[in-house]
Amino acid sequence: MKIWNSYGSEHSLNLVIIGSFKEEHEAEAFEQLTEKVTRFLSENSEFDVEADRFDRKTLDFLGKENLFSLTPQQLGHLLYDVHVSRHGKEVRISSDDDVNAFISLLIYKGAKVEVFSAHDYPENEEV
Repeated sequence: MKIWNSYGSEHSLNLVIIGSFKEEHEAEAFEQLTEKVTRFLSENSEFDVEADRFDRKTLDFLGKENLFSLTPQQLGHLLYDVHVSRHGKEVRISSDDDVNAFISLLIYKGAKVEVFSAHDYPENEEV
């Protein structure tokens, strides 16, 4: 007989990331970039989020997009359950996971970034 003990925790960050760009076209370009990268990663069977280095196909793709600031683990954040929406010059990202890759990408693309927990700051309430 085998006995298995495990521990876990149910957690939800309820994280909200808001990136504010100077121009609306920059926010639109960011939204399109995240969609393009996510689509590539989900279709690329060679991408390994646990790898120390990028595979050749991913490295070529990142080079074409001029994206060199993320590790494979961070790039994998784009595959998490994330909701990205754009309203004018603002991009809003929400997730229950730690998705710091989006923060890095927003800063890299020139956005002013705000990060908070919707548990502590519900968006439908006045603060």
